[in-house]
Amino acid sequence: MNGMTRRGALFLAVLLTSLGTPALGAQAVSDSMRIYYVARPVGWEHYDISADGTGLKLSADWSYVDRGRRIHTAAAMSLAADYTPIALKVDRLTDTSRTPALDITVDGRRATIARNGGASASIDLPKVAFAISQYTPVSQHLALLRYWKAHGSPSTLAMFPGDPTNPVKIRSQGTDNVTVAGKHIALTRYSIDGVVWGIEYAWLDPEGRLAMFTSAGGGLSTKAVRAELVPAYDELMQAATRAAMHDLEAISSASVPLSIAGRTGIQDMGSGGSTKVLARGKVALVGATLVDGSGRAAIPDATVIVADGLIVSAGPSATTPVPFDTKTFDVRGKTIVPGLWDMHAHLHQLEWIPVYIAAGVTSVRDMGNELPFIVALRNAVDSGKVNGPHIHVAGLVDGDGPNAFGAFSASTPQEGRAIVRKYHDLGFEQMKLYDLLSPSVVAAICDEAHTLGMSVTGHLPRALSVTAAVDSGMDQFAHLPVRGDPQSDATKSVIAYLKAHGTVIDPTESWNEIGGHSRDESVQAFQPVLQHLPAPFVQFRVANWGSATVDPATAHTRLQSSLNTIRALHAAGVPIVAGTDEGVPGFSVYREMELYVMAGFTPMDALRAATSVSATALHLEREVGTVEHGKRADLLVLDKNPLDDISNIRTSRYVMKDGRMFENAALWRVAGFTP
Repeated sequence: MNGMTRRGALFLAVLLTSLGTPALGAQAVSDSMRIYYVARPVGWEHYDISADGTGLKLSADWSYVDRGRRIHTAAAMSLAADYTPIALKVDRLTDTSRTPALDITVDGRRATIARNGGASASIDLPKVAFAISQYTPVSQHLALLRYWKAHGSPSTLAMFPGDPTNPVKIRSQGTDNVTVAGKHIALTRYSIDGVVWGIEYAWLDPEGRLAMFTSAGGGLSTKAVRAELVPAYDELMQAATRAAMHDLEAISSASVPLSIAGRTGIQDMGSGGSTKVLARGKVALVGATLVDGSGRAAIPDATVIVADGLIVSAGPSATTPVPFDTKTFDVRGKTIVPGLWDMHAHLHQLEWIPVYIAAGVTSVRDMGNELPFIVALRNAVDSGKVNGPHIHVAGLVDGDGPNAFGAFSASTPQEGRAIVRKYHDLGFEQMKLYDLLSPSVVAAICDEAHTLGMSVTGHLPRALSVTAAVDSGMDQFAHLPVRGDPQSDATKSVIAYLKAHGTVIDPTESWNEIGGHSRDESVQAFQPVLQHLPAPFVQFRVANWGSATVDPATAHTRLQSSLNTIRALHAAGVPIVAGTDEGVPGFSVYREMELYVMAGFTPMDALRAATSVSATALHLEREVGTVEHGKRADLLVLDKNPLDDISNIRTSRYVMKDGRMFENAALWRVAGFTP
């Protein structure tokens, strides 16, 4: 395009005006977005869209600090008058360097793409396609929305780079209203699904400017709010929560329980599930091997009878008669185990909810989240509006300062106690401590929590030793606080101290493996599920896991060292619970159990770590965690017995939560995974 004709200039002016954006020649679109990471303000994005010859130029600078680590990205994008991408360049910046992360040029229907300064490759593009670099800088999504509108708001458009392109769905979802300085502002909300794994949201104001953008593309919640709208932050967070709950309820409505027919078996077992009839009434699962999670020996040819969401009886079929009015399900040749737990989750992304149920994870403990979202999510599950795992919540609190994490900071004992009371009033069961808390604040938080009937878990604060933290009142630890050779006298003494105080450990070893593995070794080597995952998850999350500077042998040695510590803790009788700290949703729970067996657990002990021991850690052993009379009817039906090989936990065929049974394969599809 060598020049802009009068007709082209008129088209562009009309187009940009219709999109709520000043026409070329008018003032430039220039804004600053406040960045929030897990509800904490951590930085800014500054961007502008301006005329550039016959087209447009987008320049963006994204910079924030996460727990002392600066994330700084710059993007420059050249666009045609209708926002068709011509070039995109993204660099990662430090104070002294600039490293290419993505470089794209487009020539007609062909794009040339280079990543991380490496060799370039070319792909053919469909007619409607847009170039974008994951979820940041957020201003790319404003350009994406304008491109989508300029091209007729298609039902899907291609995003690149991808594999070779990912389909993206954009939907206009109505308006949300906020108030700033007494002025009511109507914001139009759009959902964007496919740029990363999971739905993102963008809000535009009446002038077509980006008001807010939300994403969990990096694993934890990231939000960006235009500077002028920061005073309406609380209203905006409520709007974001409502948007997510609306879409989650729609996803959940696609997962319906199996229909059990008469006394002979099941019907309507299509790929999408079947008619909902199991919310009430009685059902018997007959003929499977029962591993009830108590630690007792497995029962061959067992019967489990469920009524109104509870287990009525469970035992040998010969001594567990099925009442006449009970519908039966023949599960001969299979194995029944309790529903699984993930004791270290961060439910920032709504798609994790159906994934967990698909994986047979019927209970999770959220270990740090945005307050409006996690409360609404827990309430939606509890009310039955959403089909998801039972959610138990730990309230995150850190010390103060620029490197703190999360929305709540306490620098004095009084502040710590007030934060505990706030979480308690919202129904949180635990407190989660983070790195920067001082000893006096830790003691105050623990005391207040215990007074209110809450327990305390979290990171080992940097200012305390393990034993000092236990003495201060910490009941549990996230990750692996024990350091040093487990055979040394010093480490043995610490382990004995933990045992004596009943301290529970959540090692998150599967996350340690993911983060510490060498990139010379594929994640598929130890987590063989990549073929099941949505393409953006593999391309944008899995691809960034691991270390480029560690060789496989060193990574394996470090992993074995951690496993040795877990072995010593378990051998001493310290309770170990299965938590993942994200990773691959659902599948990381399986991997956590496999790693425990590698550490020396029996398969039974590994299963119990993810079932009954986890329930006991939250004082719920009378309600759930085993397949026994009076317990909640949360269980899995596996094709193979995990006591023969713990990896058989991956063979779940059916999952039951609160007495409602689902076909796992149908749930995986609802979640966007390939069964």
